[in-house]
Amino acid sequence: MMLPKPSRILLAATVLSLAAAGCASSAKTSGDTSSAVNSTSDVGVTPTTIKVGYIWSQTGIASSTSAGAFEGAVARFDLQNAEGGVHGRKIELVREDDQSNGNLLLTDAQDLVQNKKVFAVLPISSFTFAGASYLNKQGIPVVGSAFDGPEWGEQPYRNMFSFLPPYSSTYAGKNYDYTTYGKFLRGIGVTKLAGVAYGVSPSSQEAVRAIFASAVGQGIADCYSDYSVPFGAVDFTATALAIKNAGCDGTVAALVDSSNNALAQAEENVGSNSIHWFEQGYDQQTLDSPTARRIDQGAYVSSSVIFSPSIPAVATMLNALQKYGHFAAGTIPNFGTWTSYAAADLFIRGLEAAGRNPTRSSFIANLRQVTNYTVGGLLPYGISFTGFGTPAMFPPTACDYFVQLKGSKWVPFHGNGEVCGTRISFS
Repeated sequence: MMLPKPSRILLAATVLSLAAAGCASSAKTSGDTSSAVNSTSDVGVTPTTIKVGYIWSQTGIASSTSAGAFEGAVARFDLQNAEGGVHGRKIELVREDDQSNGNLLLTDAQDLVQNKKVFAVLPISSFTFAGASYLNKQGIPVVGSAFDGPEWGEQPYRNMFSFLPPYSSTYAGKNYDYTTYGKFLRGIGVTKLAGVAYGVSPSSQEAVRAIFASAVGQGIADCYSDYSVPFGAVDFTATALAIKNAGCDGTVAALVDSSNNALAQAEENVGSNSIHWFEQGYDQQTLDSPTARRIDQGAYVSSSVIFSPSIPAVATMLNALQKYGHFAAGTIPNFGTWTSYAAADLFIRGLEAAGRNPTRSSFIANLRQVTNYTVGGLLPYGISFTGFGTPAMFPPTACDYFVQLKGSKWVPFHGNGEVCGTRISFS
């Protein structure tokens, strides 16, 4: 699982016009305002509703980054439904828990399609790759975040749409990322970098490799790497000793929250002074946990979104989470929550593009024509879905946000936390 590049995790900045779509525009322009007639146009679609499946790791080893994830999707869809839905149809969610298990994710996908009769599936899971082939063969629209594997950007998976670029996908033997991460590392004084990734997660590994490629381009040495960490691991004593003995002064980890915290604790225990950068953890959970707050003190976290209410799209999301997701005011959503919200927004955009009486095939074909999608201004870059399976899926320049844990607050790195870079390729 990448954890993210997402953050991007893990990523690319022109805001999409309100008429073209995104969370705020979708809510205001999609109600039933004409006399056209809705029909039962495909599986999961009635004249008044459309049924969507949702899969996430509510339980199991990946659940530390999934708390509140389902509520993120609920908040975005309920916000849309309160404004009349999409072409007069209300969106209904049917949820499944993959229990952090790839085999169960496939079972969940089959249940949603064959028994629950959903129109599309939103998998916010590190194990989406396990069900990708089945969903593709069934022609099911899949909307989410490309943090589990390369299928999101490679043939034949044209049915899969991510609001983040598919960084772990390969095009003509090359991968693509940005100078952003090397510039950030140089900015915090790192000269020798260690990287840690999960052995079973292509995107976790690719996230770290991409960061090394960006860092080396900025004159930062690769001093240690481990691409074989067991998923959800919490014992990092040997890794911490290796990082210390190699003289690394920076550590980047593409892991879930529980593993990140365990790695930081292990490095502290062995006396390592390495600066930590995690691709997850910029959330309320970290602030609310005295243990996590102590362990991660001074650590940096990257994110595709800066949770500042001064940004209209962010304010819309936070208000929706409070009203429909029952989050406390001022809560900083975790990775699972905001990515679920963004995936729901992208699904709404796909419905708008598909027309009044959508079919699965029209959803896929028309969303493939959408360009400069920004989740209504939530992201600092635009995504194009027209260049599937090619480097054109990556903008020429990209930006990410970086924050540092200081005391009981997340403090943006240098101003508003934004660091931008140009596209690079690496093998």
